[in-house]
Amino acid sequence: MKLVFLHGRSQEDKDPLVLRQRWVTALRSGVESAGLELPLDERDIVFPYYGDALRDVTSEDPESLSTVRIPQREHEDEFTCAVLQECLDEIGITEDVISAETAPGDDFGDKLSASLSNEWLHRGLSLLDKYAPGVSARSMAATAADVTQYLQDPEVQGFIESGVAQAFDECRGEQTVVVGHSLGSIVAYRVLRENGIVDCPVHALITLGSPLGLRAVREALDPIHHPPNVGYWFNAYDPRDIIALNALNGTHFGVKPAIKNYSGVENESDNHHKIRGYLDDRVVATCIVQALLGH
Repeated sequence: MKLVFLHGRSQEDKDPLVLRQRWVTALRSGVESAGLELPLDERDIVFPYYGDALRDVTSEDPESLSTVRIPQREHEDEFTCAVLQECLDEIGITEDVISAETAPGDDFGDKLSASLSNEWLHRGLSLLDKYAPGVSARSMAATAADVTQYLQDPEVQGFIESGVAQAFDECRGEQTVVVGHSLGSIVAYRVLRENGIVDCPVHALITLGSPLGLRAVREALDPIHHPPNVGYWFNAYDPRDIIALNALNGTHFGVKPAIKNYSGVENESDNHHKIRGYLDDRVVATCIVQALLGH
């Protein structure tokens, strides 16, 4: 059995071996708290690292790129706004709330790193700290921007997915468990649902803190279906994690066989989204162990 970890965004300029070990350490913590043992050698854990590649292909700084240049496209701001507006709507930051709590003429242009032009959106995101403690407007906007680039640009998709698919060569012919976090859950879904990209049987797909349930993301992936080579799919999230707003159920991500959702994660990281707060959860760790045992 092989275990594949697919990380999310904001992992650029990190040592892949150190990052991999953080995932393993967090998982071991969860496994130990559940009174179990990790039933595989760490050498059987595959950790494709694409943090620098994602940074480079989504960068607007031409000096940061050597061979790849991905220009901004007009529709990207619209898609990013749709993702972020759904998040604001979900936590109750409506247009009325924004109007009542902001003064005319306020400058919100320096609040975010994303190049958004929707003033209403800027105003709403600036109120996040008040209405959703622990949620970073900058982090949310950056995540939405990276998801947008990945989903809307075939060049970005191809660049990332070709490298991730190559990592699965280490799993060729062996049963595999795939764990995808945040943006990594979208990468995992796209790679696994395309016949022929991954040449190995995937016993289980486990998604953590996944934005797949967001309407704009789901529509960008349409038509959605259960990856044909995946045995079963388990999705875990903390309800306070703004990136993982919706369960992957019949309403928000209806596929057959249905995805099993677990909403009991208490991710105590500062934004309730970091990987350590998911992998050290006893239920999540137990699910991974059971999958590695072939259950």
